[in-house]
Amino acid sequence: MKSHASDVGRGPAVNVLIALVLLAYMTLAAASSRAHEGHDHGAPAVTVTTAAPRVEATSESFELVGIVHGGAMRVFVDRFASNEPVTSATIDVTVDGVAARAEPQPDGSFLVEAPWLAKTGLTDLVFAIDTGEASDLLIGTLDLASAATAAEAAHVSAVGELLRSPVLWVIGLGLLLVGLALGRALTPRALRADVTDRKAAAPVAQPAPHTSPQLKRRAGAAVLLLLSAAAAIPGTARAHGDEDHNHGPAERPAASATSPAIAAESPRRLTDGSLFVPKPTQRLLTIRTEQVRTGEASRTAAISGRVIADPSAGGRVQAAQGGRIEPPGAGLPAIGQRVVRGQELATVTPVATSLERGGVREQLAQIDSSIAITEQRVARLSQLQGSVPQREIDEARRELDGLRQRRRALGPGLAERDVVRASASGVISVANVVTGQLIEGGAVLFEIVDPAKLWVEAIAYDPAAVFDIRAAVATTADGETLPLELIGRSLTLRQQAVPVLFRITRPSPTLKVGTPVTVILQEARTETGIVLPAASVVGTANGEDVVFEHVSAERFLSRPVRVRPLDGERVVVLAGLGEGARAVTAGAELLNQIR
Repeated sequence: MKSHASDVGRGPAVNVLIALVLLAYMTLAAASSRAHEGHDHGAPAVTVTTAAPRVEATSESFELVGIVHGGAMRVFVDRFASNEPVTSATIDVTVDGVAARAEPQPDGSFLVEAPWLAKTGLTDLVFAIDTGEASDLLIGTLDLASAATAAEAAHVSAVGELLRSPVLWVIGLGLLLVGLALGRALTPRALRADVTDRKAAAPVAQPAPHTSPQLKRRAGAAVLLLLSAAAAIPGTARAHGDEDHNHGPAERPAASATSPAIAAESPRRLTDGSLFVPKPTQRLLTIRTEQVRTGEASRTAAISGRVIADPSAGGRVQAAQGGRIEPPGAGLPAIGQRVVRGQELATVTPVATSLERGGVREQLAQIDSSIAITEQRVARLSQLQGSVPQREIDEARRELDGLRQRRRALGPGLAERDVVRASASGVISVANVVTGQLIEGGAVLFEIVDPAKLWVEAIAYDPAAVFDIRAAVATTADGETLPLELIGRSLTLRQQAVPVLFRITRPSPTLKVGTPVTVILQEARTETGIVLPAASVVGTANGEDVVFEHVSAERFLSRPVRVRPLDGERVVVLAGLGEGARAVTAGAELLNQIR
């Protein structure tokens, strides 16, 4: 019982010792990974771990990446400014005065096979490139590390990243606090029980604390942890001893000869937010760049609008009177059918009620009675010709002719059909009739649109934006650009906005009336910025507009920018991008999807 109580009393102290050893081990290892041998490392550089050793070299004309795999080196050469692949060139690789010719491959790369690729260590390479139009010399350094060295470097890098994790520090501190709390809570009770037992059985000999099996195991664990810490710290220092700590962000990638090439060469996002995109992947995604220059660009303003039909080229077809729709001989026209001005589209047969038909019959009866009376009068006056004035005979005859014309006009009125004809040439865009349909007078039966003559009606809530317009374009939701020509602006406000009309100078065959558009107005005033294609700017999940900068041969960095549309196809970058940077102009949307 006493021996057990002694073990319980001393157990927490050993737990505290183990926690302290763990914390000391993590502290010393992290400190050794950050600084050793009296060196100041500064800010940590971005490390790209790849499966195959590679060499990078750039000049004002070319950018080169050489990847060693399977005992040979595959060379990729691109234009420095545009990132366009160079697939036809003569490339000689010189090492220690011995030149080797790079053979062109079907995929656009060049293959180099030479004895020095089997060596290990640093190798200086000189690339002589001649495309026929331009030639240049590029110098690079290739680090051909052995498999063991590469594996050790990768392990040290992984350990360093692990020790820099704040989560581990929080866990270690929590374990230390838990050990101290348990020690303070349990030790006094154990000591009091031990003292009581000693007083009750003083003659009995107590076993030594260090002879307890539990204490032996715990003490052994603490000693093992101390030994492992002492052994790991020098190893970590040796792993860092040969590093060059003055690397910039484009640090030479660490080689790992044992990892699969395909998995390690996949594009991915690095710890600093930049993207590692191997040259083969860049060619697959058709990544293109442009060296940006700051210049003057027109100030722009964007207003909302919609596509409308040219009122002089299209029109509406309405019924003059109500009735029943009847198709012509060719049938009723359908939407999308082209018609010409004056073409018969439909007929309207008047439909009369019983009351209306009764009224017509009453009028016909009255006219027939008047005709009979007038005929008798004309016959009587004709017999008295010479006795009566000729004027009376002529008036009676004219009255009879008028009554007969009224009879002819009123007779077929109930059955006469009204022919509906096209008011303009174009395409039927709206058809609101079917056979047998009853319509009212003035109803719109068809709408005709000429697809070659379309307008844009826009509204501007800022009158100053439409005061001095130098040029204008309209963009649709799917990115289609429509050049515009200003027709005029209204002098009357509509819902506190100024209506503005534009003519589409080059209509699209897929454009529809009523399509909402954004009208970009270019003013006469200018501003300083960088002009880029609109495809260069992509949106991120947090709502920012970014442009990807090609910072090195296989690294891209997203730059938050402030932009303004210029002409529908280009934008002006007002802030966020530096002079001379290589901005991605094609494939930016694909780069934005890399995780």
